[in-house]
Amino acid sequence: MPIDLSAVNWVFVGLMAALAFVAALLGSVIAFRNRFVGAIIAGILFAAGFVAWNYYPHGFGLPIIKTIGNDGAAG
Repeated sequence: MPIDLSAVNWVFVGLMAALAFVAALLGSVIAFRNRFVGAIIAGILFAAGFVAWNYYPHGFGLPIIKTIGNDGAAG
């Protein structure tokens, strides 16, 4: 089953990649060159940013993930 690249929300992908980059950068700075601790901190920062981005009621338009139900209809 090939991926339909025209259906990808590229703005969302770019924003999540930027969020992951910032989380990794901050994790490495906070961990003082300890890669394992930096990776843990980056994962926590990314998870916090992801939840804030997708589930906090911002009041302005942001690209979000649309879930697909069992019947294949987007919801």
